[in-house]
Amino acid sequence: SMLIARGRAGGEAPERWVLERGCEVEAVHRAYVEAGADAVTTCTFGGHPLRLARCGLDGRCAEVALRAVALARASGARFVVGDLGPCGEYLPPVGHADPAALEAGFAQLAGALATAGADALLIETMSDRREAAIALAAARRAAPGLPVMVSLTFERRRRGFFTVMGDPLVASLAALAEAGAAAVGANCTLASPDLADAAREARAALPGLACPLVFQPNAGQPVLEAGAARYAQAPEAFAADLAQIAELGVGAVGGCCGTDPRFIATLARRLGRPAGAAP
Repeated sequence: SMLIARGRAGGEAPERWVLERGCEVEAVHRAYVEAGADAVTTCTFGGHPLRLARCGLDGRCAEVALRAVALARASGARFVVGDLGPCGEYLPPVGHADPAALEAGFAQLAGALATAGADALLIETMSDRREAAIALAAARRAAPGLPVMVSLTFERRRRGFFTVMGDPLVASLAALAEAGAAAVGANCTLASPDLADAAREARAALPGLACPLVFQPNAGQPVLEAGAARYAQAPEAFAADLAQIAELGVGAVGGCCGTDPRFIATLARRLGRPAGAAP
């Protein structure tokens, strides 16, 4: 949404901006650092080779990763986290994605991000625990020694929190932690009130979890206006919910869709860390 505000056209890959309009990407990172963020994620959410090939960037995975890490590092962030989003294809029986091709692509992206100097990796917005597990195994193999976090995206249903593929919250986080994730959690889809409930459920059900929990909600539910998504939540309400999540003793909190730097600045103040303060 920050790149859209700076002129990115609908359907244009953010990774193309990494290569062609890097100063804009760096400016977005810097805005979050100045708002009080300790960590920024690289602009490589769509960096899986299969996804890049569909947007005219075939064969440029390593190039995108190298440039993206450099832009994030130039912002002055304390931590640069290499971002790995879904490959964009579903595994059988819903889709026809080849698990071997998925794993090879995740390994390529993870290895490139590690070589470029990322401090950690974040596999995020995964709606299928199987894809998340494939990405985790690939990233751990390609970037040995680098912390690899995994975050799924959940919906709230009458029976609790599930991914669109039916993966339950607690069992999924426990399984990924057992598979070696350095941190597990949830991001996207849910606004902060619902994700706060998910965090409480996860913390209560997993008191002995071997790794930290990480939560990054959206800035409310999007409303379409003139063909563009607008997020209506106030930063103060977002920060209040995130402060409750932080009080649970989780490892990290942050923002997903729609959380512009105002949200992070408000959260930083709420947590007693003024915007612009040195890490």
